[in-house]
Amino acid sequence: MEKMRKKRVFMLLFIAGLLTLPYASAHFDPPDSPAIMVTVWLLGVATTEDMDDGVNGYTDITGTYKVSQTNHESSAGDLGLILYDWDTLKGRIGYIKKRPLYSHRECTPMNDVTVSFNLEESNSMFANGKIGSGSIKVTKPGRYTVNAGKGKVLIEVTVTKTPIASEECSYFEDQPEGYASSIVTSSGGYVYDWQLANMINMWIANRTGYANMVFIFNQCFGGGMIDDLKEKLKGTGDAAFMSASKHNKPSWGIGDDYNPSRWPEMVKKGFIRPEDYYPKEVGEELAKTGKEAPTMKEVAKRAEQEDLLGPYGSDFRERPQYTSIGNGDGIMIGKKADGSAVKSKHAILFAGDANQKRHWNNMDRMYKALKKQGFSDGDIIALAGNGKTMSNGTNAPSYIDGPGTKKALYEAIVNISKKMNKDEQLIFWVSDHGNRERIERAVLLDLIDPVTEPVPPKKTARRPGQVTWDLDEDFLKAMELDPDNQPYVSVLVEATPEIMEFGEYVLKNIELYINKNELNISLIEPITAYDTDPDLDAFELVFPVDEELLGEENLIEVGWGGNPEEFIKYRIIGLIISTGGINELEAEFEELKEPEEEKTLFELLEEYVPTYNENVDNLPDIVKRIAGNERIDLEITLENGSRLNIGVVTEGGRIVEFSKGRPLEPTLKVWTNEGVVRNIINSETPGDTGLYYLKRGEIKYSGVGFGRSIRILTVKIVIRIYRFVEVIGDIVG
Repeated sequence: MEKMRKKRVFMLLFIAGLLTLPYASAHFDPPDSPAIMVTVWLLGVATTEDMDDGVNGYTDITGTYKVSQTNHESSAGDLGLILYDWDTLKGRIGYIKKRPLYSHRECTPMNDVTVSFNLEESNSMFANGKIGSGSIKVTKPGRYTVNAGKGKVLIEVTVTKTPIASEECSYFEDQPEGYASSIVTSSGGYVYDWQLANMINMWIANRTGYANMVFIFNQCFGGGMIDDLKEKLKGTGDAAFMSASKHNKPSWGIGDDYNPSRWPEMVKKGFIRPEDYYPKEVGEELAKTGKEAPTMKEVAKRAEQEDLLGPYGSDFRERPQYTSIGNGDGIMIGKKADGSAVKSKHAILFAGDANQKRHWNNMDRMYKALKKQGFSDGDIIALAGNGKTMSNGTNAPSYIDGPGTKKALYEAIVNISKKMNKDEQLIFWVSDHGNRERIERAVLLDLIDPVTEPVPPKKTARRPGQVTWDLDEDFLKAMELDPDNQPYVSVLVEATPEIMEFGEYVLKNIELYINKNELNISLIEPITAYDTDPDLDAFELVFPVDEELLGEENLIEVGWGGNPEEFIKYRIIGLIISTGGINELEAEFEELKEPEEEKTLFELLEEYVPTYNENVDNLPDIVKRIAGNERIDLEITLENGSRLNIGVVTEGGRIVEFSKGRPLEPTLKVWTNEGVVRNIINSETPGDTGLYYLKRGEIKYSGVGFGRSIRILTVKIVIRIYRFVEVIGDIVG
């Protein structure tokens, strides 16, 4: 069928003779990126019965349309006059010149679009006849048929990215209440978003002050680290926050088995070794100096645009995030937002469980970018892995100051705070694995006897009185992303005087059950940043859990595993369900190739040549006589106003030459336009569509020389007689 369709396309182009888009201005609607253009196109119409009034041989379709989009403006107008040839199409969709009915710029995802039509059959002497009305609600791009009584309308809804306008869309989407994110460390403890925010607020914002701060999170779910920092630091100064991923999305990187020699297209993009996509782009931007040095908003914007797996890359998987407080958008390395220089610069680079080459390469790129900006080794605290060896067993770089542990990170924050003041800049950078958590702080469950009790959820419960903990679909999917992650459930036990007195004896006797299954404790972690006071607030008891035990609703209970007579009262002040450390995901390189450029009109036609030649013997004899041995000058007027000339040479009916430009000494000339050619090529019935355009005179042709002109004139007369007979038949029924 495909070969026959292509054959008909060529037959019509050679025998019969064979996007600039206006758009409406519109507002933008955060919170998600990138900016997109939603367009509704009119492609074709049809009637389900012959409604030709006999005047001109066509059904004269008129009518109105209306396009409305949820939360946006609407567009309405007249369809104009559309001629439908029932004798040729007989109820099938007749393609017309593609034109836009509505367009709107917005931020992803696309809002629902409702398209309505009211169709009539235009009569010059009598009142218009009603064809019918109909509408359709569209939720995603694609082609759709709108049924309208005795008529049908073919539309297409397209979504295209508009990076030049994406600054109108907010980069940042806040993490919903009841969820948290955390940084994985090499010591097994996790740095939660609220802990980090409290540490920065406690040791820097409220004590020493700062000129500005920049936070860059490259790990999975890194966007979830931002909301707590932004809330705690709001009103304290200028700060910018960026991340490779949204609070509930993973980040992406290149695996250890990457071989640059096999992927030259990746090398052209700057990937000469395993790295993560987003930090590579951020590092390149931060390394720019002088007049090319960008602001933090420009860094985030350019990194988002250049990220191969970002919204404008070859495969949209990564959702970079950006936001700021104060004048954070204008921050530059070494400068305040007003352009004046900071007194000095400081940086913390952290890659906790750095078990892949890319984690070390990410840090190396960032370290070199800071050095290029004038940072000394004394200005940078770099913590990674065990602090001594890299993931391949070789020695860690000399600039690594210590292990990627929770204790080392907290100590780094405290040490840098001693150097900070209102003239100092801090760059805080994180790579490596990330967690997503279902969390409730301040549960306040007092255990006053050894009997097992459920830990009830609070605001996030679906129903009044519910005692099960909810996990959304995104959370359950996130747990399955990495086969090496270890989900866990943990409780925060308040560090009361009794707990402090009896210590580990009490904590080890606390039991935790998930859906009636008892879990084994693996870690007891002191919590010193539950609030903004620098003291011991609680202990976190971590219980690894099998993924299969967690579902959408989960019953969590705590109890006492020791001697009931030795029970000591304790208080639960928080509970956490975590995905465990999710490593950056690795994409197949085949999926990262540059998107193919749209084929030109010449290339599309050139593809049909072999199929045409294969089927030339099946063409009617009259076709072979007219186009059997010709030098055809095909001229196509393009959408941009220019002209495409194609030279086609045939021998014995077969195409022996197909090239751009005019042929020498042409014997046949053909004129048409790009819209006609594309509509014929894209039509499900190209033969019928081409004949439709031929009879309407939108494909013109002429012989060159007296003899060939007479022969072509004869063909034209035959076609006109054929059309005259059609019209007479319509009149007399």
